Amino acid sequence: MGSIKDLIYFDFEKARSLISQLNGGLVSEISRAIENEGELKSNVGFNLFLKGGIEGRDKEKNIKVEKIDLYHELLNQIEKELQEKKLLIDINEYFMSAKGSFNDFIEKLPSFSFIKSNGWSQFEDFERFKNIFSNFNEIQRMVYSSGLLDNPEIKKIQEQISDERKNIQLMGDRNVKNKEFGKLKAYEKKFDELLKSHTEIGTLDEVFIERIKMFMDTFSPNRLNFRQIPFDDFNDFQILASLKEKYLVDSSLENIIYTYGTRPNIKLSVFGIITSCPRKEENRVDLSDEYLAFDDKELDEVKSFDKALRNVFKSFEEFEKFFFVPTYPKFAISPIAIYREVIYK
Repeated sequence: MGSIKDLIYFDFEKARSLISQLNGGLVSEISRAIENEGELKSNVGFNLFLKGGIEGRDKEKNIKVEKIDLYHELLNQIEKELQEKKLLIDINEYFMSAKGSFNDFIEKLPSFSFIKSNGWSQFEDFERFKNIFSNFNEIQRMVYSSGLLDNPEIKKIQEQISDERKNIQLMGDRNVKNKEFGKLKAYEKKFDELLKSHTEIGTLDEVFIERIKMFMDTFSPNRLNFRQIPFDDFNDFQILASLKEKYLVDSSLENIIYTYGTRPNIKLSVFGIITSCPRKEENRVDLSDEYLAFDDKELDEVKSFDKALRNVFKSFEEFEKFFFVPTYPKFAISPIAIYREVIYK
């Protein structure tokens, strides 16, 4: 059986480190340098050649094509060597061929290291979500007011809002600006009330929007996540992965969205190493347990502060669960590659 892969995400640095460890050092007999804007260079043992006499965009395009060729070669080589060393588990195949129940499978999962999985997936860009959320009210106003352009009341209040925004931009005095901002908010509130009386518009409270943005900036800044369900019948069993935008093969999530969508209707494959695998019953030793045998009165000032500080960090764990920290039976991986795979005989 062979396969053709359409690469979506590839962590080149992790892959290079893996192939180096698997081969006891980078293969140096056949090597070449891949150039790009960031001067990415690597010796990985694959024979790829740049054609001479290529200028400008043609050269850039040629380098990009050869770089992606290198990624495919490197990915195939890593998967092959990990399989030969029995370090890579295809969890779809494993589950279908293994004896026992789903719970038996879950119990074995923590013993796996590198895994490959295929299933329904979703990309979650927190910055994109925050941007949409921040502009939600304005988008609503634009959509619902577009059908009322001939309404004299709507037209008048829109002109007042537009004029007030222009005035604020021209003002230099901060105190005067703050007063005019209050007037602008009053106009916007009146505009919303008019829209609600003529349409079914629904807007969010601006204070609520700001609080959500603050919460996301605190706990999930610049987060780009990948979520997958390997088995259709067990949709609470999910793979979670945090992505780095620089390793998106097409360089931006927007290109992925236009091609596959944020929730693709074609199953994707993901390959990586398990980094978090929560159990049904907690089996970790809590590092703060060292203070269980002591009464607070027995602790000196330094240890009392240390204990209190650790409890604060521990309380943060509950907040982090809102943002992509896996809970049983979900698990997290450090992803090396995400791709669409076409199998052929």
